[in-house]
Amino acid sequence: MSPLAGKWLRDNLGSALKAVLPGTALTAGFGALGAGPTGALAYGASDLITSLPATLLGRYAGRNLKSKTARNVLETGANIAGSLVGTELGSAMLMGGQPQQIAQQIEQRSVVNQMPLIDQISDLSPGTQYQMSGLPGPQPFEELLSQVQSPSWMQYLDPADQAMLQGVIRPRL
Repeated sequence: MSPLAGKWLRDNLGSALKAVLPGTALTAGFGALGAGPTGALAYGASDLITSLPATLLGRYAGRNLKSKTARNVLETGANIAGSLVGTELGSAMLMGGQPQQIAQQIEQRSVVNQMPLIDQISDLSPGTQYQMSGLPGPQPFEELLSQVQSPSWMQYLDPADQAMLQGVIRPRL
């Protein structure tokens, strides 16, 4: 690090930290509400770790702008972006990412519904929370078209369009 960059960092670190701390405290507070003291620590630390460098970067990028408003918008935007990244990082630290969150939700649903876990998993599309039970199985497109009762919507098309659609539905090989 050059001496000039080190001086700029020393001059701006304290004020950037003061700008970041209120948001970090809010994030930690909401983390405490949702996940207790561990959540407060994880979300607060991840917010601070990402917001402070982002805010410093935004401040550094806007250092030559003449408009104070433009500098503030740039710094605030960087702070908010860092906070959003920090929240995702905190969630990943606590929950282990989306696959682990889905597994935890399936397990909770199993307990609430008093059903074996294997039944809960078999009713879901793999890797999602989309419930598949009660849906019709996959059917070929042509089979679905053959279920349309005559007269069908095709009677309202002109003969050339009907012929074109029939060629697409039942192509001649």
